[in-house]
Amino acid sequence: MQTFQLEGKVRDHVGRRSAMDARAESMVPCVLYGDGENIHFEVANSAIKNLVYTPNVYKVHVTVNGATHECLMREIQFHKVTDEILHIDFLKLNPAKKVTCVVPVKLEGQSIGVKNGGKLVQRLKKLSIKALPKDLVDKVTLDITDLEINKTARIGDINIANVEVLGSKSIPIATIASPRALKTAATDDKGAAAAAPAAEKKA
Repeated sequence: MQTFQLEGKVRDHVGRRSAMDARAESMVPCVLYGDGENIHFEVANSAIKNLVYTPNVYKVHVTVNGATHECLMREIQFHKVTDEILHIDFLKLNPAKKVTCVVPVKLEGQSIGVKNGGKLVQRLKKLSIKALPKDLVDKVTLDITDLEINKTARIGDINIANVEVLGSKSIPIATIASPRALKTAATDDKGAAAAAPAAEKKA
């Protein structure tokens, strides 16, 4: 998994007023929890944007008072109106304990079904995984090269060493829809749209 370096400054005071003062100085209040300790700190708003506004998933190395902690970003609080980042929670990683995280699903290869006229439909774009910190991956990659028309790749088709993919094995990730099925679905949609005004008029 990729890493992201973050420099933090310990907060001498906590609470609503202190948090407001930090934000007024373009700082984001944060807390690092885990292993029985909570560390309250703040980071520059400009330093956190590339971590928050990205589809990538990182292990974050937070350095506070000279000590570096390996963690995952857990929860972000945004302002309801302005979308300003108000607060971030980080979970400290324990090398001996498994942890869960959500990672993107990346499809690789051009499937046989698509080459034969089918359409690729990705039904799942993110997955939850569980592993020791050293085995965490930043994405789940699925090769769909051999996927034919009307065939589906499911969670059970994913196999990553030392990583547990969470969720029922039968949950579909990607399907190659047949041209006929796509045409039928489009026809049904048009028929439903045409029938709706008539039904309303009759009512």
